[in-house]
Amino acid sequence: MRLIRAELLKARRRSATWILLVVALALTALIYLLIGRSIGGVGCDISFGGLDESCIVEFPASYALIDQFAFTTLGGLLAIVYAAAFVGADWNWGVLRNVIARGESRARYLLAKAAGLSIVLAIGCAIIFFFALAMTLLTALTHGIPIASPLRGNGLVDLVTNFGLGYLVVLERAALGFAVAVVLRSQLAGAVVGIVLYLGEGIITTYLTFTAVARYFGDSGGFGNGALQLVGPEWFQYLPMTVGNQVLSWAPGVAGNIAAGGLQGIFLRPVPLEQALPALLIYLFVAIGVSIVSLNRQEIV
Repeated sequence: MRLIRAELLKARRRSATWILLVVALALTALIYLLIGRSIGGVGCDISFGGLDESCIVEFPASYALIDQFAFTTLGGLLAIVYAAAFVGADWNWGVLRNVIARGESRARYLLAKAAGLSIVLAIGCAIIFFFALAMTLLTALTHGIPIASPLRGNGLVDLVTNFGLGYLVVLERAALGFAVAVVLRSQLAGAVVGIVLYLGEGIITTYLTFTAVARYFGDSGGFGNGALQLVGPEWFQYLPMTVGNQVLSWAPGVAGNIAAGGLQGIFLRPVPLEQALPALLIYLFVAIGVSIVSLNRQEIV
């Protein structure tokens, strides 16, 4: 607990913690200002500036947009950058040398650092999530869009489940950036490589999605009786970044929302949650394990 408290204190004093949080909130607010009435969902007819009766902010359906800010596109990318900066700075600033000189266990120190990071990310995700929720309600009120109660039915359970699955996705992506920074012993290298992996996997899976659709195209494959038939799941949906999207695709409000799944959600079946969630956790623990093994093998001078 002493080491975890020390990591939390360092995180609070580190400028990157506050800069990335402000950036996330500013981008979230800007995007909401740009999308305006479209938060009402697909059912809103706004082509001529008018709203039909089906236009309403529903819950948990609205979580599909909120999750993009807190967990996937914005939150996931910033988590990779922050995790790399959080652990990689110890090499840049020579902190690790002093820790080892005090006789601390390398594995215990790294696990404490990972625990501290998970707490900081939990707080950050909660702030972004509820800020995006507030922006959803504010934007709806500004444009005169009716708002359904977020607490009706299974409202609170849906909210907790959605946040829990999203937080696991953020942790897994942060763990990947964490591991890269430890292996390369640099916060800058960890952040850059993490971003390249994030964006590179997106490009690769987009290409492979088109390839899979083309392979199944025809009466016996992708299309039957003139209707689009989903295919898969495909092997590339189990890749580290993509599997996080697969887990979140089963969250309340996101499940069944094809648009929330991006290109893969249109053409491919999602990976079942009972497969996607264990795969996500495996990536998470393997990344931490690789970090510990790498740190134990490094010569700290």
